[in-house]
Amino acid sequence: MKQLTYLFIAMAAALSLSAQAHHSHSSLSRDDVRVMSGVVNEYLWRSPHVYLKVDTLKEGEVATYSIEMGNPMAMTKAGWDRDTWQAGDQITWQGRHDSDPDRNYMGLNWAETADGVRMYDSAGAQLAYLQEQGREIPAHMLGDQPVGPATMIGEGFWNRTGEGGGRFPPIYGPDKVADVWPFTEAGQAQIDNFTEASNPITECIFNGPPRNIMSLGLYQWDRPDANTITIDRDLWPQKRVIHLERDAPAGEPSRFGHSVGWFESDVLHVETTNFTDDIWALYWGVNSSEQKSLYEKYWLSDDGMMLHVEFTVEDPAYLTEPVTMTHQWAKQPDGVITHAECSTETANFFLEAGYE
Repeated sequence: MKQLTYLFIAMAAALSLSAQAHHSHSSLSRDDVRVMSGVVNEYLWRSPHVYLKVDTLKEGEVATYSIEMGNPMAMTKAGWDRDTWQAGDQITWQGRHDSDPDRNYMGLNWAETADGVRMYDSAGAQLAYLQEQGREIPAHMLGDQPVGPATMIGEGFWNRTGEGGGRFPPIYGPDKVADVWPFTEAGQAQIDNFTEASNPITECIFNGPPRNIMSLGLYQWDRPDANTITIDRDLWPQKRVIHLERDAPAGEPSRFGHSVGWFESDVLHVETTNFTDDIWALYWGVNSSEQKSLYEKYWLSDDGMMLHVEFTVEDPAYLTEPVTMTHQWAKQPDGVITHAECSTETANFFLEAGYE
């Protein structure tokens, strides 16, 4: 304990407050940006958010701080991975402190190792830092990795994009469809009572389609054999499988359902049934039932650089008639899908930090 205390005192003497960090939680004070030091107690490389727990000295006593970061996808782009920190590592970090000074909770701007290696919490900030320091910059941060076109549906890495290739607008709830989709009374009740606290990710539930068709993250399409197409996505606990044999056995009902596909010219058609009830699977805030059925059409454009889908979903439990939507992805450089164990602990850390 004395050794730990002396370490904190020595580090604290060399530190001062620095520039303001950023964070979305209103509970984190813009006027209380701190630089602190300590020893890593636990590094939680988890979905939906990454956390550090750090033992530090507070008012003469050892206190454990929870430090919130982005999701594993964002942290990977910034150069972090599951082995960036180990228990026992010395760490210095900067971030906004909780507005309650007695609450041992902070956001993160940057973290620094004992030998002076600094890691920022976003790819943009990390890139700027590496450029300023004249250090080697990973190719994925420079955006100059080669991107080859897809020659057929069922290959390559893709990321969602807006119509015409622009930025895909963020979705935080059912507002975009609340006055457009033909909801049943049960569906409308979910719209009226929407709360982010009900997000199924807090229970480590990953939705099936169609919502997961539009979810944030890197998608990888693959053709492991002549009769199968698989789709993997950042943080998914399993791949979606599209069977190209009509008589492929369906198996037990699931959130992903049973998907059968076929080609007509260069268009992939997919029919999916055999669903279970699923939370927020029709759209953000709207559930789906075991009665759901889904029909999708996929095609390429822009010489294989864009992938499009038009899907029609039916679910008499929540919709009075079928709904049709379109969505699209842009071709990405070959990469690696980010996987991280889901944790209800970190999910609830994130929700609880957002109190006002």
